[in-house]
Amino acid sequence: MDEGAGGGVGRRDHAVLAASVIVLVLLLLMAYLTPIGVLFSASNPYTGVYGYSLNAVLRSETLHIKGLYRPVRVIVDRYGVYHIYAQDLHDLFLAFGFIQAENRLFQLDLVRRAAIGNLSPILGPSYRSEDLFQLKIGNYLTAERDWNETLARAPTDPMANITVMILEAYSEGVNDYIEYAEVHHELPFEFTLLHYTPQPWTPVDSFAVQQYMVESLEFGDDPLILSLMYYKMGQLANYLNPPFPPIPQVYYAGYNGTPNATVEEEAENIWPINSTIAQMAYELYKEWDPPFISPHAVGHSNEWVVCGNKTATGRPILVGGPVLGFSLPFIWFEAQLVAPGYDVFGVFLPGDPVPVIGFNQHIAWTLTDVQAISWGTYFFVQTVNGTDYYFNGSWHPIIHYYVDGVELNWTNWGPIMVQNGSLALVMYWLGNTYSNDLGVLFYISNASNWQQFYDALRHWHVPYQNFAYADVYGNIGDVSAGIYPIFTSSGGGIPYSPDAIMPGDGQVYVKGFIPYDDIPHAFNPPSCFIVSSNQRQVGPSYPYWYGDSMSFSPGTRAWVVYDYLLYHNNISVQDMMRLQWNETDLAAAWSMPTIIRALEQDSSNPYVATALSYLKGWNYTMSPDSKAATIWFYIYSEVYFNFIYGLFNRTGFWPEFSAVRPGPAGGSWPGTFGLASLDEDVIHLLMTGNGTPIYNGSVDQLIVNSTIEAMKLLESWFPNGNYTWANFYGFYWPSLTGAKALSVGPLSGLGGDYFTLNDQSGGGGGPLPTSPGPGGQSWTFIANMANLSDSYGVYPGGQSENPASPYYDNYIPIWIKGEYLPLLFIGSPQAFTSSEVTVEVNLLPSG
Repeated sequence: MDEGAGGGVGRRDHAVLAASVIVLVLLLLMAYLTPIGVLFSASNPYTGVYGYSLNAVLRSETLHIKGLYRPVRVIVDRYGVYHIYAQDLHDLFLAFGFIQAENRLFQLDLVRRAAIGNLSPILGPSYRSEDLFQLKIGNYLTAERDWNETLARAPTDPMANITVMILEAYSEGVNDYIEYAEVHHELPFEFTLLHYTPQPWTPVDSFAVQQYMVESLEFGDDPLILSLMYYKMGQLANYLNPPFPPIPQVYYAGYNGTPNATVEEEAENIWPINSTIAQMAYELYKEWDPPFISPHAVGHSNEWVVCGNKTATGRPILVGGPVLGFSLPFIWFEAQLVAPGYDVFGVFLPGDPVPVIGFNQHIAWTLTDVQAISWGTYFFVQTVNGTDYYFNGSWHPIIHYYVDGVELNWTNWGPIMVQNGSLALVMYWLGNTYSNDLGVLFYISNASNWQQFYDALRHWHVPYQNFAYADVYGNIGDVSAGIYPIFTSSGGGIPYSPDAIMPGDGQVYVKGFIPYDDIPHAFNPPSCFIVSSNQRQVGPSYPYWYGDSMSFSPGTRAWVVYDYLLYHNNISVQDMMRLQWNETDLAAAWSMPTIIRALEQDSSNPYVATALSYLKGWNYTMSPDSKAATIWFYIYSEVYFNFIYGLFNRTGFWPEFSAVRPGPAGGSWPGTFGLASLDEDVIHLLMTGNGTPIYNGSVDQLIVNSTIEAMKLLESWFPNGNYTWANFYGFYWPSLTGAKALSVGPLSGLGGDYFTLNDQSGGGGGPLPTSPGPGGQSWTFIANMANLSDSYGVYPGGQSENPASPYYDNYIPIWIKGEYLPLLFIGSPQAFTSSEVTVEVNLLPSG
């Protein structure tokens, strides 16, 4: 690969001057991060950060790229978004691989290492336990098998065939950039800091990143927790985690009828475990949550779609706001890809050359987490004797794999996670089943109607995702895509609940999956809108077991959208913008009558009187300048603590399982147990004033005592009484390097909480900067199907991972104000105006 002519002497001189300044910035940053020897090496003008600093300045240029068949034109628009125009799909995905690597090479390498359990060689032995966990759950094994399976299917399966072409071209483009960067000394400075160079990218790496994202979206230890609860509490565990949510949900796919008795009986038929299995479950629980290098979902995403009969344009509007953890560089990369017969705009994950969310000339789509069926993760106890495991009346050989010098042992159900003598706790995770997500996403991105979209999702296995849909013809829809297992009992009775640990000897087995046409979905409903914000998709009369309420959202966000769309017509794009950043806490609205009634009975207490003075007349908006918002948050936190942890204490759930208790604050906010069902229990108690059979004391007194505790805590932090919500609620973007100098935040300015559409999950655990939230809406996206050029979106980050680049974090100031950027959906490079173009890069075939 060689570099062609530049984009003009004056422009190049300008880039060199800017790069000289950037060198100083990078060296100053590195001085805080590195030993002197590395810093000296980095300052080398031939091999150090100087070359990388040139990468921070966008410049028009011509490059010669190996593997290209024909010229490719790349426009970077005024917002930093890449528009790639190729003459065939091979060149398009090769060019995209080059461009994504140019902007995110260190992120690409770090995420693939995290996925396959290979961080410790570069980050040190402290990461070895995380590496071993990733190896144990099977990410590398599954990625390698998925690629081989795709190759085997390619001759007869069109989806597999196009996937092979895309991944091979993309890998070639990434590797072209690695070679280019090494020759021109433009490798990201992190490689210099860590003393290594990136290995070539392979299609297996893209499948490994797919596995890592499946893990972040659909991988849960809920069955371990429920079994431990049942071990200590008996039937109280079922009251805490009922099969159907105690608070009515927005069931977008229907079935809001009489509860299915068989499903209810299965959900409550928990297999009793003994002390040995309980200890194994607890041991695995403590090991469960490795730190994610790439941001993982926090399960509070929103999507909705409105048909043309309710919009001002007469055509649908689609709105998406997936909630993910924050980092710099950010998880998303924004681009438009164009080739003959293919034109799509969207956001891409590291290592994934097709958009996860986006639109083409005909359709738009977005995603939220389904939160169903134990996150697709199940646990079985099997008997082993060292070389064999027992299943269905006979012994079978344990399957041994060796990866990176580590022996991995699997049974028919999956990897052995914990072993105690002859007992093994085995994980059956649907993430280890074959799923060509990239091929499905390509088919979706190239679909022109609902049937093509719906048919493509037949092949989506994991992770469980709600795919919202709208098209230019006026149709709307949603599909909760994935494979949902049907468990049965070998004895013909009701099987044990898959929401808890199950016996793995054959008493319970998977007889198949819910037929695709029976999974939750909707198309052009009479309501003229669909809302899917992690609430349960189907009501209690759904004929299949679909999991209990343990991991479902309390439903507050979905109800806010539902109520708005139900009572409004002539809806505009601007209306949807305002709704997406709505700060109404419906849990507060539901709870406040009971809280105020209880507090009025003890209003002579000065703490209670202060709380009442703010809460009476409050509009339930978690705005930054509100003291009532803070008071509500901490009243809820203290009620949660006294109610839930009081029960845990009485039943001995902890201190025996004390690591389960994260801290003293409440809700599914920081320091809580982290189960949505417990939030529903608390909200239901506050709505009704009745906590039986879980809590038999005076609910009014519980509220009063919790309020006093909350007010004492707030006044200890702010003796001057300035405890407005802005002092507790902020956003933080940690650098993937771990360096604070390269991080951003905490920043406040937006309101909201866990229960609001403007979601910032995890914040509020104390005054800033002690506990900023780890994430929020990662891509605020609105597609106007009447005019796709009038669509909007922004993610809170930047396109470049280079901290000296103006595109490192330039979207954050826009996002933090709740604003949007227009999405320039332009079909050819000639259609751009000069004011819309920052630079143009020409990629030519080498030789």
